[in-house]
Amino acid sequence: MFTIWVGISIQPFTAHADIHIFAGALGTNQNDKLNFSNGAAFDATSTAFAFPQILRLNGLNAGYYRGEIGQITFSSLAGTIGNGGPIPGCAAPGAQLAVQVVSMSGPAGGSFQFWEGSGLIGFGADGSDLGMITFNVPVGTTNGTNIFVISENGGAPGTDPYGHIHGREFTTSLAGMYVAGLRLVDISSNGTNGGPIHSASDVLPVRFQAGLRIESFQIFTNRATVTFRSPTAISNILEATDSLVSASWQAIGSGLKGNSSLQSISDTNISRPGRVYRLRQINNGP
Repeated sequence: MFTIWVGISIQPFTAHADIHIFAGALGTNQNDKLNFSNGAAFDATSTAFAFPQILRLNGLNAGYYRGEIGQITFSSLAGTIGNGGPIPGCAAPGAQLAVQVVSMSGPAGGSFQFWEGSGLIGFGADGSDLGMITFNVPVGTTNGTNIFVISENGGAPGTDPYGHIHGREFTTSLAGMYVAGLRLVDISSNGTNGGPIHSASDVLPVRFQAGLRIESFQIFTNRATVTFRSPTAISNILEATDSLVSASWQAIGSGLKGNSSLQSISDTNISRPGRVYRLRQINNGP
């Protein structure tokens, strides 16, 4: 019998560049639907390789799993030259876009938090924490109404719906796999009869992985393969032992640096049944 154990080495937190989910619309006319222009890459239901946000424990906010600094940032596409536009697919002038957390699935008793920071990327004013929790969404929510605004125009008529706000984070209270159902809404009053210009987008399910997760463990003849997801700047080392009593762990290969997508490490020389495996993580910098 082959088994697998997972070991995690918690290391100091390291900053990395953010990755964007872009918000726009299918047109700029009244009632044209909002959409996430690159949402397919993040759609948890479309493919196992959809990009998840990977959250891990760290020393800044005890009890919460959080992402690498700025790992996912929701950005509203620019409509004017001053903000780097006009970008095809941007929302109409005067629209004010927000992301609504509609649903949440994950481990029983878990919850998902949105933090509004201080303007520094991922930190409070003194650099000691994330800022403050804006809202909390428990697992099992199916009709959530909490939003965070991504346009920076204040909803003024005729203004660029652009927005790119740092200092925001997502966390969870428990380890496990979460899927947040997110949609775009126009909260402006610049449309017909003082309502919004755009209709809401379809719901985009985005995966949040809290803690180390082994996606699969497979054995083919004399090969054992571990498939997992890991943040960037983390080296993942597969280790094996033939006896937990001796606890003499041997590294399989030199380690594989994470890329936030599915990756695999294989032991191509299984010695005998009863071998135990673990995955060890080390932060080796950017």
